[in-house]
Amino acid sequence: MRAGPAALLAVCAILPAAAAEIEKLEVTRTEARFGMTLSARLDVPLEDSYRVLGDFDELPRINDAVEDVRLLDGAPAGAQRLYTRVRVCVWLFCRHLDQVQDMWPIAGDDARGYNAAVLPERSNLRFGNARWRLRDCDGVTCLRFDAQLEPDFWVPPVIGPWAIERAMRREAIATAEGIERRALATSVAADTAP
Repeated sequence: MRAGPAALLAVCAILPAAAAEIEKLEVTRTEARFGMTLSARLDVPLEDSYRVLGDFDELPRINDAVEDVRLLDGAPAGAQRLYTRVRVCVWLFCRHLDQVQDMWPIAGDDARGYNAAVLPERSNLRFGNARWRLRDCDGVTCLRFDAQLEPDFWVPPVIGPWAIERAMRREAIATAEGIERRALATSVAADTAP
Protein backbone atom coordinates (compact mmCIF):
# COMPACT_ATOMS: atom_id res chain seq x y z
CA MET A 1 0.00 0.00 0.00
CA ARG A 2 1.39 3.41 -0.97
CA ALA A 3 1.23 6.32 1.42
CA GLY A 4 -0.64 9.36 0.21
CA PRO A 5 0.69 12.94 0.35
CA ALA A 6 -0.91 13.61 3.72
CA ALA A 7 0.73 10.54 5.24
CA LEU A 8 4.11 11.55 3.85
CA LEU A 9 3.74 15.05 5.29
CA ALA A 10 2.83 13.56 8.65
CA VAL A 11 5.93 11.35 8.60
CA CYS A 12 8.11 14.34 7.69
CA ALA A 13 6.59 16.38 10.49
CA ILE A 14 7.55 13.84 13.14
CA LEU A 15 11.09 13.25 11.87
CA PRO A 16 13.66 15.10 13.91
CA ALA A 17 16.11 17.17 11.93
CA ALA A 18 19.17 15.13 11.06
CA ALA A 19 22.14 16.74 12.69
CA ALA A 20 24.81 14.18 13.35
CA GLU A 21 27.01 15.20 16.25
CA ILE A 22 30.46 15.65 14.76
CA GLU A 23 33.01 14.83 17.45
CA LYS A 24 36.13 15.04 15.32
CA LEU A 25 36.81 16.07 11.74
CA GLU A 26 40.39 16.35 10.65
CA VAL A 27 41.75 16.77 7.13
CA THR A 28 45.48 16.44 6.56
CA ARG A 29 47.74 16.75 3.54
CA THR A 30 51.12 15.24 2.83
CA GLU A 31 52.38 16.39 -0.56
CA ALA A 32 49.66 15.32 -3.05
CA ARG A 33 47.83 12.93 -0.69
CA PHE A 34 44.91 14.00 1.49
CA GLY A 35 43.72 12.21 4.59
CA MET A 36 40.54 12.52 6.58
CA THR A 37 39.31 11.27 9.93
CA LEU A 38 35.70 11.75 10.98
CA SER A 39 34.11 10.66 14.26
CA ALA A 40 30.41 11.30 14.73
CA ARG A 41 27.43 10.15 16.75
CA LEU A 42 24.28 9.40 14.78
CA ASP A 43 21.03 9.47 16.68
CA VAL A 44 19.87 6.15 15.22
CA PRO A 45 20.49 2.51 16.17
CA LEU A 46 23.49 0.71 14.71
CA GLU A 47 21.41 -1.71 12.62
CA ASP A 48 19.55 1.15 10.91
CA SER A 49 22.78 3.02 10.11
CA TYR A 50 24.47 -0.10 8.77
CA ARG A 51 21.47 -1.00 6.60
CA VAL A 52 21.47 2.47 5.01
CA LEU A 53 25.24 2.54 4.50
CA GLY A 54 25.16 -0.89 2.85
CA ASP A 55 22.37 0.00 0.43
CA PHE A 56 24.55 1.54 -2.26
CA ASP A 57 21.51 2.71 -4.24
CA GLU A 58 20.86 5.04 -1.29
CA LEU A 59 24.14 6.96 -1.74
CA PRO A 60 22.60 9.79 -3.83
CA ARG A 61 19.93 10.23 -1.14
CA ILE A 62 22.55 10.23 1.59
CA ASN A 63 24.66 12.88 -0.14
CA ASP A 64 23.37 14.77 -3.17
CA ALA A 65 26.92 15.27 -4.47
CA VAL A 66 26.79 11.59 -5.52
CA GLU A 67 25.43 11.70 -9.07
CA ASP A 68 25.82 8.07 -10.14
CA VAL A 69 26.30 4.71 -8.44
CA ARG A 70 26.61 1.33 -10.14
CA LEU A 71 27.60 -2.13 -9.02
CA LEU A 72 30.15 -3.60 -11.43
CA ASP A 73 31.29 -7.12 -12.18
CA GLY A 74 34.79 -8.36 -11.44
CA ALA A 75 35.09 -7.84 -7.68
CA PRO A 76 37.39 -10.16 -5.74
CA ALA A 77 35.78 -12.86 -3.59
CA GLY A 78 33.91 -11.38 -0.65
CA ALA A 79 33.85 -7.83 -2.10
CA GLN A 80 31.54 -5.71 -4.20
CA ARG A 81 32.89 -3.48 -6.97
CA LEU A 82 31.25 -0.08 -7.03
CA TYR A 83 31.46 2.84 -9.47
CA THR A 84 30.60 6.27 -8.10
CA ARG A 85 30.59 9.70 -9.68
CA VAL A 86 30.68 12.59 -7.21
CA ARG A 87 30.45 16.27 -8.14
CA VAL A 88 32.49 18.43 -5.81
CA CYS A 89 32.35 22.22 -6.05
CA VAL A 90 34.18 25.00 -4.27
CA TRP A 91 33.03 28.42 -5.36
CA LEU A 92 32.73 28.23 -9.15
CA PHE A 93 35.29 25.43 -9.50
CA CYS A 94 33.63 22.04 -9.89
CA ARG A 95 35.20 18.67 -10.51
CA HIS A 96 33.84 15.16 -10.94
CA LEU A 97 35.49 12.39 -8.98
CA ASP A 98 34.99 9.14 -10.85
CA GLN A 99 36.07 6.14 -8.88
CA VAL A 100 35.82 2.40 -9.02
CA GLN A 101 36.43 0.76 -5.69
CA ASP A 102 36.23 -2.68 -4.19
CA MET A 103 34.24 -2.72 -0.95
CA TRP A 104 34.63 -5.43 1.68
CA PRO A 105 32.05 -5.65 4.46
CA ILE A 106 33.40 -6.06 7.95
CA ALA A 107 31.49 -7.36 10.91
CA GLY A 108 32.87 -8.00 14.34
CA ASP A 109 31.52 -8.34 17.82
CA ASP A 110 31.47 -4.59 18.32
CA ALA A 111 31.71 -3.02 14.84
CA ARG A 112 30.25 -3.18 11.37
CA GLY A 113 31.27 -1.34 8.25
CA TYR A 114 33.28 -1.45 5.06
CA ASN A 115 36.84 -1.27 3.84
CA ALA A 116 37.24 0.23 0.38
CA ALA A 117 40.17 0.31 -2.03
CA VAL A 118 40.12 2.48 -5.15
CA LEU A 119 41.24 0.95 -8.43
CA PRO A 120 43.41 3.78 -9.81
CA GLU A 121 43.44 2.44 -13.36
CA ARG A 122 39.64 2.86 -13.50
CA SER A 123 39.39 6.11 -11.52
CA ASN A 124 40.62 9.69 -11.62
CA LEU A 125 42.40 9.09 -8.34
CA ARG A 126 46.01 7.96 -8.19
CA PHE A 127 45.32 6.36 -4.81
CA GLY A 128 42.37 5.95 -2.48
CA ASN A 129 41.23 3.88 0.45
CA ALA A 130 38.56 4.26 3.09
CA ARG A 131 37.37 2.55 6.26
CA TRP A 132 33.83 2.92 7.59
CA ARG A 133 33.31 1.71 11.17
CA LEU A 134 29.93 1.74 12.87
CA ARG A 135 29.41 0.57 16.43
CA ASP A 136 26.69 0.73 19.04
CA CYS A 137 27.10 3.48 21.62
CA ASP A 138 24.26 3.02 24.11
CA GLY A 139 21.54 2.79 21.47
CA VAL A 140 22.96 5.29 18.98
CA THR A 141 25.60 4.79 16.29
CA CYS A 142 29.20 5.85 16.67
CA LEU A 143 30.65 6.41 13.21
CA ARG A 144 34.34 6.48 12.42
CA PHE A 145 35.46 7.20 8.86
CA ASP A 146 39.10 7.25 7.76
CA ALA A 147 40.16 7.90 4.18
CA GLN A 148 43.16 8.77 2.10
CA LEU A 149 43.09 9.93 -1.49
CA GLU A 150 45.43 11.31 -4.06
CA PRO A 151 43.88 13.02 -7.09
CA ASP A 152 45.06 12.06 -10.55
CA PHE A 153 44.38 15.54 -11.94
CA TRP A 154 46.00 18.91 -11.68
CA VAL A 155 45.34 20.75 -8.44
CA PRO A 156 46.09 24.50 -8.53
CA PRO A 157 49.02 24.94 -6.12
CA VAL A 158 47.85 27.94 -4.10
CA ILE A 159 44.11 27.47 -3.64
CA GLY A 160 43.72 23.83 -4.74
CA PRO A 161 44.75 22.07 -1.52
CA TRP A 162 42.59 24.42 0.56
CA ALA A 163 39.64 23.83 -1.80
CA ILE A 164 40.02 20.04 -1.62
CA GLU A 165 40.24 20.11 2.18
CA ARG A 166 37.14 22.31 2.38
CA ALA A 167 35.21 20.04 0.02
CA MET A 168 36.25 16.93 1.96
CA ARG A 169 35.00 18.47 5.20
CA ARG A 170 31.68 19.50 3.67
CA GLU A 171 31.09 16.09 2.06
CA ALA A 172 32.02 14.20 5.25
CA ILE A 173 29.49 16.17 7.29
CA ALA A 174 26.82 15.82 4.58
CA THR A 175 27.38 12.06 4.45
CA ALA A 176 27.20 11.57 8.23
CA GLU A 177 24.03 13.65 8.41
CA GLY A 178 22.62 11.86 5.36
CA ILE A 179 23.12 8.41 6.89
CA GLU A 180 21.31 9.56 10.01
CA ARG A 181 18.51 11.23 8.02
CA ARG A 182 17.94 8.19 5.75
CA ALA A 183 18.07 5.77 8.69
CA LEU A 184 15.47 7.87 10.55
CA ALA A 185 13.25 8.12 7.47
CA THR A 186 13.34 4.39 6.70
CA SER A 187 12.79 3.50 10.35
CA VAL A 188 9.77 5.82 10.66
CA ALA A 189 8.37 4.61 7.32
CA ALA A 190 8.69 0.99 8.47
CA ASP A 191 7.01 1.83 11.79
CA THR A 192 4.06 3.59 10.09
CA ALA A 193 3.50 0.95 7.37
CA PRO A 194 0.27 -1.01 7.81
